[in-house]
Amino acid sequence: MLCLNGVLLFWTLCHVIRQAWSEEELSSPRDVRVDSAVHWSPATDRPGIKYTVQYRTSDLEKWHNISGCVQTELTTCNIQSGCVMVRVLAQEGNRTSRSVEACRHADSCSPEVQLTSKEGLLMVHMVKNNRLLEDNGDHFEYHVQYGRDGEELKQDLYTSTSLKTIERLDVGRRYCVQVRYLCYQKPFGTPSVQHCESIPESERTQKKKIVAIGVTSTILLGVMVVGLMLFIYRHHKKIKQFLQPPLRLPDHYCEYLSGVFPQQALSLTTSPCEDRHDIISIICLEEDLIPESDREQDYDLPNGLDFLDHYE
Repeated sequence: MLCLNGVLLFWTLCHVIRQAWSEEELSSPRDVRVDSAVHWSPATDRPGIKYTVQYRTSDLEKWHNISGCVQTELTTCNIQSGCVMVRVLAQEGNRTSRSVEACRHADSCSPEVQLTSKEGLLMVHMVKNNRLLEDNGDHFEYHVQYGRDGEELKQDLYTSTSLKTIERLDVGRRYCVQVRYLCYQKPFGTPSVQHCESIPESERTQKKKIVAIGVTSTILLGVMVVGLMLFIYRHHKKIKQFLQPPLRLPDHYCEYLSGVFPQQALSLTTSPCEDRHDIISIICLEEDLIPESDREQDYDLPNGLDFLDHYE
């Protein structure tokens, strides 16, 4: 008995979980599109699925049911003309699918934007010619929001043309732009993708900056050269002394001063076998030693050397 109760309890729990899961998994309508009417494809081939179509003219309004398109089994619904956003929901009993939104003009719900940046200004191009302008005439505008990159887009501009120029922007800063439609002064559709561009400098400004940098660099280089020359002139003795190689005594002087140099190498040794000789201090000729008065007598002498001995 307990086993049977357990089986029944388990089957009931599975049924509840399956039903809850199936309620979340109710398929949404497919291929929702809008032209003169709203069209969509069935969410599933299972019978009993009904659909509700709602609309609004701006993001600030609530969704309103379209008369004749509530809990309908049809896959089409007529709508009013003008700027209209619609959504379609699938319903089965108490279950409701996720809604699928669409725009009256599928190519115009979100603007396509291109930016062109120049010195001090930014040009915003709305590149697509949409039918909203044709259908609504003077009641259609572009709402342009812009601001610095990283900040909230607080600046607002309005234009009915496909080109808007934003002026007085800071050069070198990066600005972002976002555009959306306005119909009858109310927001329509979804905003465009946020586009960002940096504001460049003009060629003339760039040339001036390059010249200024070149002149400044030249002046600084000249000042550095003059300052270096003055420094060298003023401290040339110290610089010369600093650049001289360190003085170093020869090795044999170092050995002598340290006491390692052998003292016997400095003494002059003489050999005991050397013969001693008289030192000749003056050598002169014989004629220079004989007086002129005696030279005539020398001719009578048999040998001049005797006279030299005598003179000594």
